[in-house]
Amino acid sequence: MLLRIRQRDPLLGHRDATIVSLHYGLAARSQEVWALRWGSILDSWALVTEVLSDGRVEEWGKTENSTRRTTLPSLLIEDLAHWRTALESRGRPTRDVDFIIPGDLTGPSNGVREADTGARHFSEDQAKSWRRRSFAPAVRAAAAEHPELAPILGATPYALRRGGISLRVRTEDPQTVARECGTSLQVLNIHYAYALEDLRHQPPRPTDVEWRAARSALLAQRAKESSSAEAGHDRTPTGGRVRAWFSRRRRSDGS
Repeated sequence: MLLRIRQRDPLLGHRDATIVSLHYGLAARSQEVWALRWGSILDSWALVTEVLSDGRVEEWGKTENSTRRTTLPSLLIEDLAHWRTALESRGRPTRDVDFIIPGDLTGPSNGVREADTGARHFSEDQAKSWRRRSFAPAVRAAAAEHPELAPILGATPYALRRGGISLRVRTEDPQTVARECGTSLQVLNIHYAYALEDLRHQPPRPTDVEWRAARSALLAQRAKESSSAEAGHDRTPTGGRVRAWFSRRRRSDGS
């Protein structure tokens, strides 16, 4: 997502990466992500109380269990802090009533404006377009670059929700996972409670540890690719862009 900035504003690549982090870190449905406001984030918790439905943000959720309070992985907290800073640096509003994913980043007339708050959220067309124009190309690019990722071809954003639940249910109490992810124990038992042979050799790690390890591995790989390209005098902006983004994050974190 971060690399999709050719002939487009880099802020949109950052937006797309943040959308992925929200789907995965909250194990959320797309209609929940589009309706999240900055006021929904409370320290290490997120309140999922609204959804985008038929182009409107409505209270309550898709199912009886979908309105919920769920814990925020520390990596998602950091991602959101950097995203908020990026928006504010562009003069974008980040009030409690403003949507984390604004609908008008691509133009002042885009998105749907709420009459009572003035905040703009994604329209139904934008939500459908994001899946087709942003998520699907990124999935194809990842699979093309890494042949071992071929099984993800055809994945939809809902796969991020399933991945987030799968990661949590390995180490957390199933009742907690079901409540915080807006699902049921029956669904967890049918779709997520299967054995993984790899866990015989490597015990499951908490969500924060596993997600950070994956992010760090990607950064290390990009850095290696960039160094190899420089040694061969071959310019590869791909690795450099990702490395530069993470480097800026480390500097702003003081690490």
